[in-house]
Amino acid sequence: MLALRYHSIGDLAGLGLEEIPAPVPAAGEVLVRIRAASLNPVDWKIATGSFRLLVRGGVPRTMGSDFAGEIAAIGSSVATFAPGDRVFGFIDPFRRAGGTFAEFAAVPVRFAHRLPDEVGYVDAAALACVGATAVTLCNLGHVGTGSKVLVNGASGGVGHLAVQVASARGASVTATASAARHDFIRSLGVNACIDYRTVPMTRWPGDFDAVLDCVPNIPRAEQRRLLGRKGHYVTTVPNAATLLLDPLVNLCGGARRHGVMLRPDPGVMNEVLGYVAQGRLRCAIEREFPLQLARDAVERSRSGRVQGKIALVI
Repeated sequence: MLALRYHSIGDLAGLGLEEIPAPVPAAGEVLVRIRAASLNPVDWKIATGSFRLLVRGGVPRTMGSDFAGEIAAIGSSVATFAPGDRVFGFIDPFRRAGGTFAEFAAVPVRFAHRLPDEVGYVDAAALACVGATAVTLCNLGHVGTGSKVLVNGASGGVGHLAVQVASARGASVTATASAARHDFIRSLGVNACIDYRTVPMTRWPGDFDAVLDCVPNIPRAEQRRLLGRKGHYVTTVPNAATLLLDPLVNLCGGARRHGVMLRPDPGVMNEVLGYVAQGRLRCAIEREFPLQLARDAVERSRSGRVQGKIALVI
């Protein structure tokens, strides 16, 4: 099978397509014939060395975490799926060297979710990780009817879905994006826009019930100013303070800080699919690339200027 692989961590010089044997699903795994995948910045940041301390499994590695396709084979002890079933989801790119930018991928069964016939492979692959992240952001931020929410980085992959999930839950959403993308984020349900290029962060309004930082780049002092007395700040990239210090500080009351640690959760995926079925959630796909041009797709993602998501059609 074809796969997008790299043999060292630190740069992308050796990233390229290779012909390798298709994996064999182990016990508790399914073999997925990948029909579509999508890029998340974490995919190439692992390759460039941004998360060296978190990566397990060594090299070579196949890039990719999001997927959609159908079951080609099942490992022993798998009773919930059969060959031919349509599935989608994401794998843990830190712990698995066999990623999803390939024609086949072995996926732990808990990471595979049934895909309704009404949802196409490309849309499902684009939604998998960022849709789950958006719902998790809103869960940690206690976003609900009447919440006053700030989404920082609202035109990106996670951000534009966080806007829609918050709006679907009945929140009033303020969002940051460049002026050129204000029409785009308003079409998603944003109530007020901030041009981060011309309005300094110190002049952003405050008293939010939840700040969902999808960049993330809001300093801790600004987090406090932006939040109401019992508000919640949630980051998509937790650091040591978020993981070790903030859980203790949160016990003292007042504003709270949280970090997204994504895990497979059927309830979260069902919420994502429910919004899709209701027409309240759509993933904007900036461009689709064939697997043969996956290297170009990675470079586009690295530009940091993607509106929505980039998909791979396999």
